[in-house]
Amino acid sequence: MPHPRILIIEDHPLMADAIAVSVQSCLPQAHCFFATSLSSALEQLASHQPWVLVLVDLNLPDSQGLDTFNAVCDVRSQGAMLVLSALQDSAIEQACVANGVLFINKALPSRTFMAALLSALQRMLPLGCAEETPRLGNVQSLSAQQRLVLVHLSQGWTSRRIAEQLHLSEATVRSHTRELLRKLGVDNRTQASQLYLQWVQQQVNHA
Repeated sequence: MPHPRILIIEDHPLMADAIAVSVQSCLPQAHCFFATSLSSALEQLASHQPWVLVLVDLNLPDSQGLDTFNAVCDVRSQGAMLVLSALQDSAIEQACVANGVLFINKALPSRTFMAALLSALQRMLPLGCAEETPRLGNVQSLSAQQRLVLVHLSQGWTSRRIAEQLHLSEATVRSHTRELLRKLGVDNRTQASQLYLQWVQQQVNHA
């Protein structure tokens, strides 16, 4: 089965690498591709192979702001799209809403980016798919914070490490863990992690 293809449009190498790490923590099978300019991005988006997710910084060497957004929207496939930008522009945010695109400001904490990324990945799943496998559909009933905890649980992290990463108390992490186990209808972290990875694979299959 082909690996999900993710396109990261970002001209800053360190930022692009950080985004790729976050993507692969949520979607372990992902293959990340990079474009450092709009022209390079458009060339890759023209590929006949589908893109499951496109993440785009709007300030590129050869294009800025709404021009970048519109150009990418015109050629992107049906996969999810997330705009990651430091620009504070209501016109851009309104364009994102109009096109069903998530917007996240680069100045926000990494955990906020992870929550937005998980939300973008959820959009890859057609509405009817969850009904075919109810337990997988339960993943979508989790709150944003619970999904973040689940992502880290699936990587084998301890409650203490998750608490440090998300700036929460261990007690809060344990509370989120108990609640997500209940919502998922599983007995332990291992089963929850397996269910999450199955959910991710289902999204990829139906993207």
